[in-house]
Amino acid sequence: MMNKKTDVLIIGAGLSGLLAAAKAVESGKGVTVAAKGMGSLSLSSGCIDLWGYDIDDPQRVCQNPLAQIARLNEVNPEHPYTKVADVLEESLRYFQGLTERYGCPYRDNGGANWLLPTALGTFRPSFLAPPSMALRDLDKAKRIVIVGYEELKDFYPEVMASNLARNGNLPESVKLTVVKLRSAWKKLYATTLAHRLEQAEGIREAVEQIKAHIVDGTVVLFPPVLGERLDIDVTGQLAKALGAPVYEVANIPPALPGQRLQQLLLKHLRNAGVDVIIGCTFTGAKVEGNRCLQVTAEGAGKTFTFSAKTYILATGAFVGGGLDSRIGEAREVIFNLPVRTAEKWASGEFLSMNGHGFNRFGIAVNDRLQPLDREGRVCLENVRITGANLAGANGPIEKCGNGIAVASGYKAGKLAGEVAQ
Repeated sequence: MMNKKTDVLIIGAGLSGLLAAAKAVESGKGVTVAAKGMGSLSLSSGCIDLWGYDIDDPQRVCQNPLAQIARLNEVNPEHPYTKVADVLEESLRYFQGLTERYGCPYRDNGGANWLLPTALGTFRPSFLAPPSMALRDLDKAKRIVIVGYEELKDFYPEVMASNLARNGNLPESVKLTVVKLRSAWKKLYATTLAHRLEQAEGIREAVEQIKAHIVDGTVVLFPPVLGERLDIDVTGQLAKALGAPVYEVANIPPALPGQRLQQLLLKHLRNAGVDVIIGCTFTGAKVEGNRCLQVTAEGAGKTFTFSAKTYILATGAFVGGGLDSRIGEAREVIFNLPVRTAEKWASGEFLSMNGHGFNRFGIAVNDRLQPLDREGRVCLENVRITGANLAGANGPIEKCGNGIAVASGYKAGKLAGEVAQ
């Protein structure tokens, strides 16, 4: 058995866990991130959704997400945002500062949501977007060139163009042009195309086929495949060669913007001296009174124990494996913390606009993100809960998942940094 001691142990390597580590290590604490896998950040859009739709009119995109969140104390006091309201704006500034430091400055839209075009020709509300996606005033373009590849599956530019023409609220004067490129590589997936475009011949191959469609006032839209690596600016190279702005649209996974964000955060953690261990399946915890003494994990045929002053649980909900379920019962798998559920787990409609009850399942916490039992008492005083493990949010409908991850991860890391040595 191997034993490891650290000041702060973060279990989970998703967005909230990585933000928690980044903030905690600033206090001079020893910080370890340990996880079974790399989390779902690399599969995400890479954008930070804060709050998507108006509380009073859920069909309408909200114009001021921070103002909507400020109302949650009144309309949904159990929502995770009410536990992190004191650091929400501070955490967003911190996140933007980190991304700027590594050459990928996430951009806001002056306090309003961006409306980012998607591969389906719809518009996705999001609060912070990487430079390659932060597209403003698409309706002012004279021509929109939508680029696809014959060899690339899961992106159909004709569908996007058709729906944009029907639903995009674009002036009739805007011309939509679909350009299907052919690559010298016979099989393309998102990652292989991203790698291809990091090479000079990939850029040249694309520019030669697109250039003839560029006129003054053209905006060029690509699937989200413009490079795997942070240090190669594929978007900038294409824009310079074409003489027109180039953007990535939001698409279903795998999408490279989420992978690039994960790379950025991991690079920062390595530079800051955080120990990142992947391949640990956590199996249980040793508890004395209301304190956790250590947690146990299995990996590479070995058993590990980790002892820390603070434990941050960032394992995700059902998708991340942090919660498990049996018929009529949901449970947290490491500390056996009580999970807040509801009588109705699912809606009768798969695509219900109200979402499903299980999306709100999670661990109830106080304002210091400590887990609570059903009577509202702190279960474990040296454990903090972040991200999708928190009870009360309806992420797929409210479009708030990454916003909660950023704010709760930041706050948990900040609180861990305040613990006395």
